[in-house]
Amino acid sequence: MTAAERELDILAGRLRARISERRYAEAQRALRQYCGVLRNSVARLPPGDPGVRRLGAEWQSLRDETRRRLLTGRAHAAARLARLRQVRPLYREPSPPRHTWEYTG
Repeated sequence: MTAAERELDILAGRLRARISERRYAEAQRALRQYCGVLRNSVARLPPGDPGVRRLGAEWQSLRDETRRRLLTGRAHAAARLARLRQVRPLYREPSPPRHTWEYTG
């Protein structure tokens, strides 16, 4: 395992951890770092190297896993919000003004 592959593994783990902790701003920074290291790693490989395909497959796996986790988190948050009790207004809407002849009778 090369130093770049170890760094990619560390950054992927950091990304997974931040998403599971719901620290999305930090997860976005970790994703940017991961993409930068991945771009540099692929650029250093010679054309036709099988490592490009392997790195691409790892990236797609991480991307799909991240997407599933985010969608699951959003669905969970939406379900929790839906279970909250609906807040009713404190006062009713005011009744329309009445004329004096409507008070009798």
